[in-house]
Amino acid sequence: MLLGYFTEDAYEKLIHDIDRNEAKYAGDDDWLDEYFGFSHDYFRQSKTVDVNAFSPHYSKGDKDDALKTSEDLINTRMMYDAFRSLTPLQASNKYMWSYLCHAVPEYRNYIRDRWMSAARSNTIKTRYFVTGGSSLLNDNALSRLWWYGYLTYDESNSNHYALTEILFTNQTICTDVMDTLNRMNFNRIKGVLLAIKDFKDILDDNEGITEYFRECKKYLNHYAAVTTFDFLDAEEIRGLAFDYMVKLREQKESKTHKK
Repeated sequence: MLLGYFTEDAYEKLIHDIDRNEAKYAGDDDWLDEYFGFSHDYFRQSKTVDVNAFSPHYSKGDKDDALKTSEDLINTRMMYDAFRSLTPLQASNKYMWSYLCHAVPEYRNYIRDRWMSAARSNTIKTRYFVTGGSSLLNDNALSRLWWYGYLTYDESNSNHYALTEILFTNQTICTDVMDTLNRMNFNRIKGVLLAIKDFKDILDDNEGITEYFRECKKYLNHYAAVTTFDFLDAEEIRGLAFDYMVKLREQKESKTHKK
């Protein structure tokens, strides 16, 4: 199957009719042709990518956070390997990702298993459509995988996905990293991820990293808003983030000892 994308009119019609079509998203039938009156004017095709090159990996049924994170890592690697010929501009096309989520049965099944315990309008909107920048990076079931891969794929490392593995420390870390002002610059996000790796190495077995990085994210966003990261390389950003998390940990330990 060739890569495709919705026309603007088709996209707007579908997103407007989510409530009307809610039950269709929970079913197995191919319903797009009937919905659009058996006219194929609702989409266009491109020869950029063979869609069949990516087949989602997932287990069916209930999943805990650890299993979701493990599957997301595997799917990110496979998605980016299969769709790496896309340019960032092409991969920003909301009509393309929305089309793939609707038109490819294998992808629909994956999305339904991963997020749709029951058909819900808000879940359909966030996982089957792209509605904005944050949606592109963190919400749409397929675009998020490509962008996770694109922003962490490291040609300089023999393990090209070493940074991706750090990104998938857990679901919260993954979302929070993508929610920093570093997210669209490889060197910046590399620095943040290396800081996370280094900080995890000094934590005790019973300590979690999530709360430390969440505060660090706020610090980095504030730092970027009042200064600039343009002159900082990955190592400098790593030091900035790592030192801040160490400081947070020391403050927490100091308060604990005082009690």
